[in-house]
Amino acid sequence: MKSAGQSDTPVTAGIYCRISLAIDDDTTKVDDQEFLCRETADRLDWKIAEGVGYPLPNGVYQDNNRSAWKYNRKRPAWDQMLRDIEAGKINAIVVYHGDRLVRQPMDLEILIALSRTRKIKVANSAGVKDLNDDDDQFQLGIEANVYRKESAATSRRRKGQYERWRREGKVRPGGRGGRAYGFATDGETHVEAECEHIREMAAMLLAGEPNGALVKDAERRGALTPAGRPFTHGTVRKMLARPRYAGLMPDGENTAAWEPVLDRPTWERVCEILDAKAATFSYATNARRWLLSGIAVCGACGGPMQIRPSKGRGRQEYANGYGCNRPGCRKSYRSQPHLDAYVGARVVARLNDQRNPEPRAPADPGAAAEWAALTKERAETEKLAQDYSTSAGRLSLLMARLDSIDARMAQLRERETSDSRARLLDQYRGITRDQWENELPLSVRRALVAACFRVVVLPASGRGPGFRKEDVRLDPA
Repeated sequence: MKSAGQSDTPVTAGIYCRISLAIDDDTTKVDDQEFLCRETADRLDWKIAEGVGYPLPNGVYQDNNRSAWKYNRKRPAWDQMLRDIEAGKINAIVVYHGDRLVRQPMDLEILIALSRTRKIKVANSAGVKDLNDDDDQFQLGIEANVYRKESAATSRRRKGQYERWRREGKVRPGGRGGRAYGFATDGETHVEAECEHIREMAAMLLAGEPNGALVKDAERRGALTPAGRPFTHGTVRKMLARPRYAGLMPDGENTAAWEPVLDRPTWERVCEILDAKAATFSYATNARRWLLSGIAVCGACGGPMQIRPSKGRGRQEYANGYGCNRPGCRKSYRSQPHLDAYVGARVVARLNDQRNPEPRAPADPGAAAEWAALTKERAETEKLAQDYSTSAGRLSLLMARLDSIDARMAQLRERETSDSRARLLDQYRGITRDQWENELPLSVRRALVAACFRVVVLPASGRGPGFRKEDVRLDPA
């Protein structure tokens, strides 16, 4: 008598391993799954195929940290295994547990469809199932629906948990290295030495230090990210721009449950500086490598102007130009060197105009405290408004109060933006043309252009060589 798993057709199996820490409760590592699967194959006297697998051709198909429940999921090892089954390279699958292989009935149907011509068996420590056997198909179908229901219930519980955290001003803990820099693994407790480092990085930026100085300072300190890696320009920029450090939720508006590392005005100024500095990084897009790309707008359609090569011009100074790329328009185009020079000269002239008013007084130091109080009041009012027991009249009053709070917060945001622009213009008041061209980084020049003018490039009023300033309108910002 043949034992379970034996047949007249030689069995050539592949091992399928998968883990999805975000969804599944079983966290048996894929290496452990492979070990258990090889034990099962040895007991069944199944041969593990050679020259197949993913990512290595060792007979193992490994989808590490991949979900099998989401409909839009991508499982490269699963896809490769299906191709190898169809090509006749394997005719059996060994898994640690059935839910490693399928969590949606549609995946089981794919295997059953392949088995009509390829005669596939599936085995785990509990036994062997023949995908051509009606009873085994029925049993596997029940299991697949159970796995799907379990995943849906787990997802629902997780979403409910995240929503409760949101209402409480909390976020999902973790990140690379298991925590955010400056915070313990609970996401709320400060790591004071790291928080002090964050404050000093912010102070260096506000004092005009480049990002490279922050990276070198972190290296001198021996500071590493929570993932154990050195700080880079990119990690500094992304880290300091996170609302977390201002004691805010990821939306940048609502107050979080933890204490801020930086007060909100300081954090917002840091973000402004980082946005400007980002333009000089090597991985920036074209919109960050040219003075007016994305700033200048087409006078015909109002769309942004982007850099593009000129057509049919051999001279180097005409190699690039700003053009409208909006479909149906494309009516405006100007030489990049000429337009940059003209706008730059106008910005320098404005910064040196003695008729300009004196800079505005600094922002109200009590604005940050008012913002914090408004944010707290808004959260409390919103919670009351969501209470199902609130009467219709009471609800109307609460919604009116929310509108009033939102209007005041909008005023504070607008004032902070205006103050930031005034500080920028005051900082570079009296700059010379030589300093503009040779000392200021592109990021600062772009910020100054946007603070001074709205650059409108009009369709050419005439043909022939030369740059006509009449075809460019600079509206005061």
